[in-house]
Amino acid sequence: MQATLLRIALLLGISLAAGACEDNLVGRICDLGETPDPGQVVIASPSLDCVSRTCLRVPLTRTLPPGAEYPEGNQGLCTAECSADSDCDRVPESPCKSGFTCGVAKSVGTLCCKKVCICKDYFLVPDTNEECDADNPINACCNLEGRVGNPMYPACK
Repeated sequence: MQATLLRIALLLGISLAAGACEDNLVGRICDLGETPDPGQVVIASPSLDCVSRTCLRVPLTRTLPPGAEYPEGNQGLCTAECSADSDCDRVPESPCKSGFTCGVAKSVGTLCCKKVCICKDYFLVPDTNEECDADNPINACCNLEGRVGNPMYPACK
């Protein structure tokens, strides 16, 4: 009886650990729905192709490293919210070869100033994003600290 309980506990622990490792799987090709302008950052959600339900396409502003491919047409890469580069677990089949960095992709829209996993092959993420400085009162992104429920930002209810 104890051996059976031990096996069940072990299997449960393994399945929970395996599930935890797949929270931020990023880099799989996903469908944006339509082809964006070349210089446009697009975040499409919900995207059923992605575990996180979020598909990202950033403009190609760098020379691709060997073996890397930039998504074509209406394609992007699955992304996820993050707080550090280590949160971005690249899937093996990803066309992004240099890995992912955690940074702000957009400063407008519903995901403004949220950190997401961004492929290092395509886009140089700036160290600072002035539009996402919560100390600057002209920055009205509702995801910034102190915006929700603040009467100075009526759009942030």
